Amino acid sequence: MAGRLAIAEKKQLERYIQSGPKNFNLLYSFTRNGADAAVFHQNCDSKGPTVTVIYNTLGTVYGGYSEKSWKSEGGVYYRDEHAFLFQLQQNGKNVPAKFSVKKPDKAIYCHNSNGPVFGGHDLNTFSGVLPVQNDQYTTNGSFTFGHSYDMGGISADQFTNKVKTVTELEVYSVSDLPLLPVWREIGGWEQQDLEELKNEMDTWSPPHGVGLKLANILFLGPVGAGKSSFFNTIASIFRGHVTGQAVCGSAEQSITSKYRMYRVRGSAMTKPMKFKLCDTRGIEENQGIDGTELNYLLEGNVPNGYQFNPSTPISPDISGFISKPTLNDKIHCVCFIIDGSTATVMSEKMLEKIKSLQTKVRQKGLSQVVLVTKIDKVCSHVEEDVSTVFQSLAIQELVDKVSGILGVPRSNVLPVKNYEKELSVTNDVSILALLSLRQILRATEDFMFNLLDVLDDEKDSESLE
Repeated sequence: MAGRLAIAEKKQLERYIQSGPKNFNLLYSFTRNGADAAVFHQNCDSKGPTVTVIYNTLGTVYGGYSEKSWKSEGGVYYRDEHAFLFQLQQNGKNVPAKFSVKKPDKAIYCHNSNGPVFGGHDLNTFSGVLPVQNDQYTTNGSFTFGHSYDMGGISADQFTNKVKTVTELEVYSVSDLPLLPVWREIGGWEQQDLEELKNEMDTWSPPHGVGLKLANILFLGPVGAGKSSFFNTIASIFRGHVTGQAVCGSAEQSITSKYRMYRVRGSAMTKPMKFKLCDTRGIEENQGIDGTELNYLLEGNVPNGYQFNPSTPISPDISGFISKPTLNDKIHCVCFIIDGSTATVMSEKMLEKIKSLQTKVRQKGLSQVVLVTKIDKVCSHVEEDVSTVFQSLAIQELVDKVSGILGVPRSNVLPVKNYEKELSVTNDVSILALLSLRQILRATEDFMFNLLDVLDDEKDSESLE
């Protein structure tokens, strides 16, 4: 059991702790171990730094951190100059805040009949054994905020929504997260490596004999995952500066309003490469692209520049509908693009929709690749230096999890960081993006070689007649 603490929330706590990337290991939780102070001490005593996280029934997430170990005592305060209380969510919305200790001598309180207690009982989580009803626990603790921690004027009612009913309490051990030996060999991160990748992309072409002038690669993903940004990243690499050719941004609904089949200009700028990166509107739980529309896109019926209309789904009646698409009009590979910071906490409804689209893709015999974006929000090592991506335990675990969730081989799950806040291109970001593009093109070749086998079989059958 991994716990409910999301990747982005772990990153936020890392920033508050301020001593580098951390590993969060779940020691204890109400739902796994029961709301029992004795069991809390059995699992959490003498474990070093810990973070306690409470989830209440109104969508507020809060807790405390201490470097000192919990103990089974008769009632003892421990000094900790680095302890703090925090809030991560308020009423289901992200409102991170840190509240530093102001009386370090009373940072935490240890008693064998209590769960975690921070301060002079600023945050007394619970004592004894709590009953559970309908997967909820009514805590018997108390809140006297402001005694040992500087709350900045925030009251206990504001901090907790005036409720003591919680759905979960978790305690994680917190330890330094070292870099691993390289777990995916990719070559180097120098300028020469970048130039070699750029040349490989520049000279790529579909296999001879398949009858294709170029490859069409479709991007699919939830709103805000970074579909348009990935095209902009690839375009930026070859133009030598960060560009915004594809409109992108942050919104609840898809920014992409048109179906665009983008060409990437190579080193000469006038010569387009032999593939198109096809951007479509985002996947949404209750609207956005659906299975019928995806089928039209895959079959090449939708014209470049088609304006999506939520009230009018794609059909043969749309303007410019390609009724007799050729192989050059069709999609040859599908790339699902997933936000790495939220990949493991996608809603069941969103996951179900993505998997239904994956089924459509498989039925067409197309290769699938998954780009996992925003990896700098997943690992502090990567945030500081993108070239550590394949030494990061957090990224390795994320790749493994996404592979399991979406049923795609790990070799086709590709971590990337798009250009989105940078003003200039850098070798590490560019190389990582081109490594992913290379793998996408190789997956595209897999489909094309399968198609070439079919064509050869047909020729053999005709020659025997």
